[in-house]
Amino acid sequence: MKLRPSLRLYFLGAMLFLGVSMAIMFSALTVNYFVEGMDSVLRGTMVEVADTEGLEVQDGQPEMLLDFYVSSRWQDLPAEARDNFVTPPTNMFELNKHIIKDELFSPPSAVHFLMVMETKQGQLLYIYKSYTGDLHARLSGGPGSQFFWIPVFGLGGIAVFALLLIMVMRRVASPVEALRDWAKSLNAESLQQPPPEFKYKELNTLAKIVHNSLNSVQESLDREHEFLRNASHELRTPIAVIRTNVELLNKINSKSPMTTKQQQVIERIERAGFTMSHLTETLLWLSRDESLSLTPELVKLDEQIMQTVEDLSYLLRGKSVTVELDTSEWQVELPATACRIVLANLIRNAFQHTDTGVVTIRQQQGQVVIRNVNDDVDTAVLGSSNINDLGFGLGVKLTDKLTARFNWQHKREIESSGHRVTVNFD
Repeated sequence: MKLRPSLRLYFLGAMLFLGVSMAIMFSALTVNYFVEGMDSVLRGTMVEVADTEGLEVQDGQPEMLLDFYVSSRWQDLPAEARDNFVTPPTNMFELNKHIIKDELFSPPSAVHFLMVMETKQGQLLYIYKSYTGDLHARLSGGPGSQFFWIPVFGLGGIAVFALLLIMVMRRVASPVEALRDWAKSLNAESLQQPPPEFKYKELNTLAKIVHNSLNSVQESLDREHEFLRNASHELRTPIAVIRTNVELLNKINSKSPMTTKQQQVIERIERAGFTMSHLTETLLWLSRDESLSLTPELVKLDEQIMQTVEDLSYLLRGKSVTVELDTSEWQVELPATACRIVLANLIRNAFQHTDTGVVTIRQQQGQVVIRNVNDDVDTAVLGSSNINDLGFGLGVKLTDKLTARFNWQHKREIESSGHRVTVNFD
């Protein structure tokens, strides 16, 4: 499963990265300024020592003043100075430093400083100073190192920054999560209430937009459902009149036979009446409220299938289609009307989209398999296109809706010469 980025984690990570980067940068600057400050102080002290009034340094006679070696020649310096600085310095007043460490991040075990300068009297002097042991403790006047406090304060700053950031994130995220939960809980009833307060102006504006949009969608759905219900109920009466009069004409035809053309006209009217009746029932079910409960009944599934095939047999008139029925006695408790509509839709689709071939209907216990095979390749291809593009119209939509609502397993498959549909009413 693909992991989707979280805005909260992204913001938290970005701010923490920024805070940690700033803490590390300022800690590095602190260390650098600390070292440069020490060097600057030491350099100034060396200059003052060399310019001490009354100081006279002779060749071969180095002087020791305030623990600083002062000599007029390179070879007069101590051996450790010449060992750590291989060549004499040439740049005047430049502080040369040699640091000895046991480990990369450990405090220095020894530091050697050397500077060459020219006094006010024009004399060239070498000034050398070395520190060994805990250098920072000696300079700070106490045990420990000043460098110890730099990471302590840096980590402390990061911790305080992260704590404040989490507090801010909670104050911002809490109203956003409340907005999310409110939006997820919206339904037809809660849309009648105004949106609650979400603390921040931007979130309140977003809540109003969501509320107005869903309200508009709900109003459109209500209008469509009302139209479907009204239209379906209004159509029932003329459909009933048409079918009743067709039955009357068939009875009259049995006594006074009509011509072949008249009989074809009556059959077309009869087929149109069945189609309109089926469509009206489908529209009524599509517009029904999901909350309506249906009382389960004991249904003989095999008898229901045979009755449905008989009722829809008019769709096969004039076609070279063979219907193969394979059923066994089976009773199941379920909503009878829903079961009848699902079977009628599926069998109707198979009959409608088979011009020449075989329609096979097999029922074993609660499982029903309906398969149509077209002998005409062009018809089979057209039928597959209808399934993909049109989905057999409202019938498939209603079938999907009912099977999902009652948890009936339902699967449609496209084959080279037709379709295969499986429904399990158990």
